[in-house]
Amino acid sequence: MLPNFLVIGAGRSGTTSLHYYLDQHPDVFVPRVKSPSHFYCRGLRPSDDPRIRLVTRNFFVPDPADYEALFDGAKGRKAIGEVSPVYLASLNVAPRIAARLPGVRLIAILRNPVDRVHARFVARLRDGLERRPDLAQVIRDDLKQPLIREDGSGTYLAAGFCSHILQSYFDRFDRDMIRVHLFDDFRTDPAGVMADIFGFLQVDPSFALDTRARHNASGGLIRNPLLREIWTRSALLRARAQPYLPGRFRRTVSSAIKRDLVAEPLERKLRQELIDIYREEVERLQDMLNRDLSHWLS
Repeated sequence: MLPNFLVIGAGRSGTTSLHYYLDQHPDVFVPRVKSPSHFYCRGLRPSDDPRIRLVTRNFFVPDPADYEALFDGAKGRKAIGEVSPVYLASLNVAPRIAARLPGVRLIAILRNPVDRVHARFVARLRDGLERRPDLAQVIRDDLKQPLIREDGSGTYLAAGFCSHILQSYFDRFDRDMIRVHLFDDFRTDPAGVMADIFGFLQVDPSFALDTRARHNASGGLIRNPLLREIWTRSALLRARAQPYLPGRFRRTVSSAIKRDLVAEPLERKLRQELIDIYREEVERLQDMLNRDLSHWLS
């Protein structure tokens, strides 16, 4: 069995919450594991970074038969799909999806790229995946590389340039088969956005969801210094243990560890620098979506 809808991204835009909200609907099926990333990872060369290798090995599903098996439990549900944010990070993905799933429905959630960079940095710093403690240094390092790429997965700045990748979907699918939402709306009115998505997926949009939980939010850094040290230094150990621990147990532990966080604000000067970097990209998205995004540049 193959999916009839895909959530294509973007990363750090509420897609983990979206996965669990979709899972609540009785007529929607999503696999137990989020981000199988099948249409991205086929033929992908393994990373040299052991952290990336360990994490992606835990959820990447490159084999077509294994991918189809993810949906064996759908049991006649009307909407069958999966959530893989990396699909909006590479130009290679849309052609693969179009070739295998020409009638698929596509859902994207876009976030202000300035906030997305900051959220990714804070989350990775908190979880021990980023060793540079200074976002300004991260920006300087990223500016040494091309910002508009064929594949921006795993980057800070380049991942925020997605208009050319979104266009690759518009070039291959009818626009009425693509639904694009903004993270701003998803954060302030998750029930309203989910009702629209359910309608788009042709299932009951009035189904009452529990949207109180926010999953995998950046939040901030762990306040307790000892707990913060243990958590950040255990990144590789946690990645190795992940396949052997039930998802509910992992989420419970993670929520308990991250219950008390201290905000890591984005400095005004850095925000302005990022706004300048992304100004033309935001204007391109504005034109593509026919939606005012000027608040992203203020």
